Amino acid sequence: MNSKKMLAESLEKLLLKKNLDDIQVSEIVAGTSLSRKTFYRHFKDKYDLASWYFVQFYEASFGRITDGLTWEEALLSYLDIYQEKYSVLKNAYASRDINGLRGYDIAVTRKTYEKYLTIKGVNINSETMRFAIHIASSGGTDMVIEWLLSGMKMEKTKLVYLLKHTLPNDILKYID
Repeated sequence: MNSKKMLAESLEKLLLKKNLDDIQVSEIVAGTSLSRKTFYRHFKDKYDLASWYFVQFYEASFGRITDGLTWEEALLSYLDIYQEKYSVLKNAYASRDINGLRGYDIAVTRKTYEKYLTIKGVNINSETMRFAIHIASSGGTDMVIEWLLSGMKMEKTKLVYLLKHTLPNDILKYID
């Protein structure tokens, strides 16, 4: 197993028990056979590691709207992972740090929408489209985080339906 994966596994174990803000890099490293130096060779801080951890499953789920999955299939796959990793993600998203996972999630979602829409031949540089992408990325991310933090009481399929049908029309017309 490579160093990044080892560090991510250690972080995941710690996130089962406590908030990301309360975890120290020394604790992450202690859960591996690696050194602090190795940690900092790969990541600038624990938030950078948390972002790398997140993108591993994001790209394998919602990120796949850019390579063939429908929007609904990709989002359901993403929500499946949220259910599987509920305790870990709950503690990761509880971070109030400016470098926390929420901001990274929004940025990755924005880039995914930009790539998806560009593939569809959409000019993503107009003011209206940039604003629509921002609304879809921020609003969608916040609603998924709220769903997670409130205990995932709503059925996934209902959440997907609501998220899709409240997308800005400038984006919705390109969603298959």
